Amino acid sequence: MTGWTRLDDPSPQLLQQAAASFGLLASTMRLHIVWVLSQGEADVGTLADRVGGTLQAVSQHLAKLKLAGIVSNRREGRRQVYGVEDPQVATLVRLMIEKLDAAEAAPLGELHRLRGSGA
Repeated sequence: MTGWTRLDDPSPQLLQQAAASFGLLASTMRLHIVWVLSQGEADVGTLADRVGGTLQAVSQHLAKLKLAGIVSNRREGRRQVYGVEDPQVATLVRLMIEKLDAAEAAPLGELHRLRGSGA
């Protein structure tokens, strides 16, 4: 525990780490990869099919996500299987996508209210 409580403002270093993590997820493909992996483990080929990327591109994104500790991998026979390392990150991604999906389905007035509030 770092001594930080909900009443304290986070340190500049903690905010910088959070911004870097959010920045890593700012890529549409990386966000899609985390979304897919939040539903269960997958290999690179399956991920490439699901997210519409090449094997090379998906592998590069997975390497960045792995370095950041967002995904992990294990060997299963001759293939590498990837999964979400931190379930809280998967939950964050799912919540954001579900929130935006619900906002799209909302009546027009509600959508303007959400956008105006910074949501």
